[in-house]
Amino acid sequence: MKIFTIIVVSFLTLNFQTPLESARQDFPNIMSLEQAKEHISLLESDDSPEAIGYTAAMILMKSRYVKGPFAKLKYFKQGKKLLDQDIVENPTSIEIRYIRFLMQKQIPDFLGYNKNIEEDFNIIFNKIVTSNLNNNFKIKILNTMLLVDDLSEVRKNKIHQILDKL
Repeated sequence: MKIFTIIVVSFLTLNFQTPLESARQDFPNIMSLEQAKEHISLLESDDSPEAIGYTAAMILMKSRYVKGPFAKLKYFKQGKKLLDQDIVENPTSIEIRYIRFLMQKQIPDFLGYNKNIEEDFNIIFNKIVTSNLNNNFKIKILNTMLLVDDLSEVRKNKIHQILDKL
């Protein structure tokens, strides 16, 4: 019986994902208001800079799915403010820069939230290889960045160079 309990506990531990890991896995593929709300709710108990970054991203994503221009603008402003403040407090975080890079590339230009794309890309490009992020996560970040619609060939080549090093 003791062995069975150890096996069950080990199995449950291996399959358990923290809210932050879940947000990392699902980002940026949130497809509904409910998904965004669920992640925000789960991340409430985590005050790490990364969790705050994903919370901000989920708030920005809520603006895609709510009805009405005032609600959309409210969530956009709230998410933008939270994400930018998180970067001010953690300027060298590759992960938070990655979140903002993707958000700014996806948000329509007329909203004016696209001023940090170059800065974020350069920080990610220059620091990701030496960062303490897990290699699989580094690869996920870079592969996700490659999916950005209007990514220049120069940037794509730079990303491929890094992927070759990992």
